[in-house]
Amino acid sequence: MRRFQTIASPLMLAVALASYSPARAGAAKADLILEHGHVYTQNPAQASAEAVAIAGGRILAVGSDQAIARYRRPATRVVDLKGQTVLPGFIDAHVHLNYGGGYLIHVGLREARKLADVRQLILDYVRAHPGKGWILGEGWSYGYPEMPGGLPTRQMLDAIVPDRPIYLGSAMAHAGWVNSKALEVLGITAATPDPKNGSFVRDAQGVPTGLLKESAADYVAERIPPLPASEKAEALRAAMREAARLGITRLVSGGGDWDSLPQLARWERAGTLRTRLSIAYWNPPVPVTDAFIAQMKQARARYHSDWLQTGAIKFFADGVIESHTAYLPEGYADQPQEHGQRNLAPEAMNAAITRLNREGFQVYVHAIGDGAIKETLDAFEAAQQAGAPVDLRNRIEHYETPYPADIARLARLHVVASMQPVMIYPKDEWMGMEGMWQRYAGDDRMKRAFALRQVLDAGGALAFGTDWPVSSLVPLRGIRNAVVRQSHDGEPAGGYLPAERLSVAEAIRAYTIGAAYASHRDTREGSIEPGKLADLVVLSQDITRIAPTDIDKAQVVLTLVGGKVTYRAP
Repeated sequence: MRRFQTIASPLMLAVALASYSPARAGAAKADLILEHGHVYTQNPAQASAEAVAIAGGRILAVGSDQAIARYRRPATRVVDLKGQTVLPGFIDAHVHLNYGGGYLIHVGLREARKLADVRQLILDYVRAHPGKGWILGEGWSYGYPEMPGGLPTRQMLDAIVPDRPIYLGSAMAHAGWVNSKALEVLGITAATPDPKNGSFVRDAQGVPTGLLKESAADYVAERIPPLPASEKAEALRAAMREAARLGITRLVSGGGDWDSLPQLARWERAGTLRTRLSIAYWNPPVPVTDAFIAQMKQARARYHSDWLQTGAIKFFADGVIESHTAYLPEGYADQPQEHGQRNLAPEAMNAAITRLNREGFQVYVHAIGDGAIKETLDAFEAAQQAGAPVDLRNRIEHYETPYPADIARLARLHVVASMQPVMIYPKDEWMGMEGMWQRYAGDDRMKRAFALRQVLDAGGALAFGTDWPVSSLVPLRGIRNAVVRQSHDGEPAGGYLPAERLSVAEAIRAYTIGAAYASHRDTREGSIEPGKLADLVVLSQDITRIAPTDIDKAQVVLTLVGGKVTYRAP
């Protein structure tokens, strides 16, 4: 499997799509035709075209305006693209649907640049939502200039709202920030022990400061009263509307969305889903139990449509560089005695992944540090040696700093690198965090930081996403970052490891057919070919022909899922 060249071979596609061949359809006519455009298909056998014909929610034909005209009938809707660009719908390979929707309807902090901005955003929310309930938010940064040492405290939030509990998730999603009222409501004191794989950061007297690391943030989040069903539904709808606005036709959940399956299934039956969804189960029991396997098999059998899919299980091998919780066996550059967090012993991880793989389940593993990536690949290799299928397309989520040998091993084991290029140089995403990764991880690890080019050159499979709401959901921003590896103001000069830049075509591929491959959807989605689902995005500009720094200035004009418009630009 070299650079996706054999992801969807002509033979595979012929078998998968034979039942929908236009030749077999004879006099088939189109419901919708898009004409006079620049169509980039992601199909090596027909890389570009002018027009697309759609019928019954699928692509009927692709070709020149003249060739597609034969599929027109009196009732066919025709859209004159006037030279605009058509791509396969973007697939975000890693999001958190509930959290992303919550970001949209609660307190979103990504645009905050100082504590005064945080204060104003919280106060705006309080004015719009009076009462005594919890105030929830996402996206705070370690880099606010008024934050001594880069660490938040409960007193900072007490000064904003002292009488309502506040919980704010960090921009990196591996820490939380609470006020004194939240600690009081939950009964967290100096005597409260730290949970496994997490900590309540404490002052010199042992009193929690309000900063929660790793599972301590989960400990608090799990004890916050659940949102009303109507509010959860509002968040899900908001997330899917945002996806459509950005040209995304499938969202792949990296965890936290399992409990939303019944609601999503109801919408699917009612015909009101407008975004395709793949939902992974996260944090399975270790060791894996027979009861868990039975539960996952039941879910896989129940949710397996083109709209709603399960069948993937996610583990966390470590944390993140920015919190000193990614697993770095040789130590951090700024704190050599600190090695981060190793969430699973190798023997336990090997046994769990082998069991799941042999039962046919795809496995995602969050692994950022070099030690975590190595042990995850060890586990995938052990599963294959124990007889697990090779083509399960196991995935490493994030894959930020592998050992050199583990770049080639990724390809040899047919493991997908699921990466988030919008995070490559985070100045545009998270206030004050540029340069932090390098200071903590060190110059040697910098040689392999976000190694997109090395993964492709080694023959590895690459899928792009965002980890939304950890970073923004905009695919065009991710494509831009993968190509230029600089912030919008041109930093760092010369680019962040410029040798790792991708071409525009390669970056688009990772957001379309590459992401489809990573979720076993490449025979039905990810490229514009006859018989595939008519999931398309129309852009105002041809992003292959404009300055790479301007890629995310292009506008989404139209999003189609199954041939139906889910977003039209005003």
